[in-house]
Amino acid sequence: MDSNKLLRMLLALSSAMVAIFSILWIQSKFDAADRKAALGIVQEYRSRQGGSIPSLIDRDHPGRPPIWTVETSRSCMQHERVRASVEGVDYDFMVDINGPSIHPGNRASEEVMARLDAPGASAASSASASAAPPGAP
Repeated sequence: MDSNKLLRMLLALSSAMVAIFSILWIQSKFDAADRKAALGIVQEYRSRQGGSIPSLIDRDHPGRPPIWTVETSRSCMQHERVRASVEGVDYDFMVDINGPSIHPGNRASEEVMARLDAPGASAASSASASAAPPGAP
C-alpha cells in the first residue's frame, strides 16, 4: 500500500473521529443547559398569588427536602422531565423550555399545580383540619 494513500486515509479517519467527538461534546453541553433551565423554571415559577412548587412540596413534607432530578424527554423539542422525590413520592413536571411552560407529569404533580392558584387557602385548610380534634366535623 502506498504510504501517501495510507496517510490520507489515517488523516480522514482521525478528522472524522474529531468531528464526531466535537458534535457529541457540544450536544452534551446544550443538553446540560436545557436541564439546568428546566430545573430553574420549575423551582423559580411563582403563581399570581405568590405560591411556588417547592413551597407547596415543602408544606406536604415539612423538614424533608426533595431530591431534584432532570431527564431529557425530547431533546430536539427541548422538553425536559423534572422530578422532585421526597419520602417515596415523586412529583413529575414536564417542562417545555421554548414556552416556557410547566405541565404535570403525574397525579402528585397535578395536585401541586392545582394548588398553585390558591396556596394560602390550601395551607389554611390543611392546618385547620389537622388542628381539629378527632371526631369533629
